[in-house]
Amino acid sequence: MQNRLAAVAICWQDSEDILRRGTFLMSQNTGKPVKYVVDLHNMQRTPTIGAVSTGEGSSFNGDRIYCGLVHKKKGTGSRPHYHPDETFNYVLKGSLKVNMDGMSFTVPTGCLFHIPANMVHTAVAGDDGDATYLVWRDRVGEKQGMPTTTEV
Repeated sequence: MQNRLAAVAICWQDSEDILRRGTFLMSQNTGKPVKYVVDLHNMQRTPTIGAVSTGEGSSFNGDRIYCGLVHKKKGTGSRPHYHPDETFNYVLKGSLKVNMDGMSFTVPTGCLFHIPANMVHTAVAGDDGDATYLVWRDRVGEKQGMPTTTEV
């Protein structure tokens, strides 16, 4: 437990050396963008997967991983679709009502939702309010020219 608290303290101390400016954070001591820290909260929100979903948010593409911060209004979400790549959604606020692999289930706040590659699914913000979640998806299929999302 002490190691975990020490890590939090170090992260907090480091964050004091950074100012928000645009998409990236700016270092106070150099005045240059910190290219390793992306400010998803202050980026412009755009549709996350086009007409397939009501979700909107901000995202960043690394060389091999896509990361996004997605917001869906209560009771809204996606139509059946799949991604060619493995995806993980971590629910920060609210819940997601999911239909996938012949099952219906709810992913509550604080839980990680794993979507295997090419698995048809829907995800709708639950009845408890708007949903906010982080999404990570590998980019192997995208880099091979496959569409990142296919509606069914």
